[in-house]
Amino acid sequence: MRMDILSLVRRDFKKAMNLRTLVIWIALAGMGVFFFYTSGGKTKLVESDQIEFLALFLPHMIFGSWAVLSSYFDLVSSDREHNVLDCIICSGIPKTRIFISKVIVAAIMSLVLSFIYMTPVTCVIIGLSGNFAHILVLIQYLLPLWGYIMVYATMGMLISILARSSKAALIWSLAIGLLLMPRFFVMIVEGIGKAFGWTTQMVDNFSLIAPGVMMQALSEVSDISRFSQASVIFGISIISFLIIAYLTFIKQDEYNYGEGSVK
Repeated sequence: MRMDILSLVRRDFKKAMNLRTLVIWIALAGMGVFFFYTSGGKTKLVESDQIEFLALFLPHMIFGSWAVLSSYFDLVSSDREHNVLDCIICSGIPKTRIFISKVIVAAIMSLVLSFIYMTPVTCVIIGLSGNFAHILVLIQYLLPLWGYIMVYATMGMLISILARSSKAALIWSLAIGLLLMPRFFVMIVEGIGKAFGWTTQMVDNFSLIAPGVMMQALSEVSDISRFSQASVIFGISIISFLIIAYLTFIKQDEYNYGEGSVK
């Protein structure tokens, strides 16, 4: 069993960490450095030695959802389209192990993507400030960024399983990515809140559903209440997406394989 999963993980990681993913995330990291300079992050750092969340993650607030989903939307569907999933199942590997390998790949790859984004801007911060202690920026924001990516990664896996085809999964990902863009999502929640007479606290709590807003709350450990709420939403989101994805995946018929109950 261990060798089956390890072989699948190596194969899936190599497939998922492709040129498309690398180009998108290197470009996003470059935008992170650019926006840090142009959004006032550099000025704030030089004048007061402070680092603002938005100065670091502005590209993610705009393009982050699409960048993450573009890396995961075809994690399962592409295997179906190229009959790879059929071959793996025919080799005697149960769908449960196939799913576990996808989850492991998503977790590892999300951590790698977090490093790809955070490393350049951290080096720029250290270079500008001359303070190597700012390496703590990488540590402080790495796990919240990983959590943010993991929410979208598990969502992307679910989309890939439900949509079955990569084209349909891409369309779903683009639509959901737009909906969950932090500012856009907050505007929707605020509009609903006004219509139903929600308090400001209720609006803030519902806004945490957007992964970008959740990431900011996870990075602000000093606000215990909001950090706790974001942690709960993070856990519920990932577990819910994985459970729905798994139950759907093991019950789906594989069109080419001809049977859908290998577990």
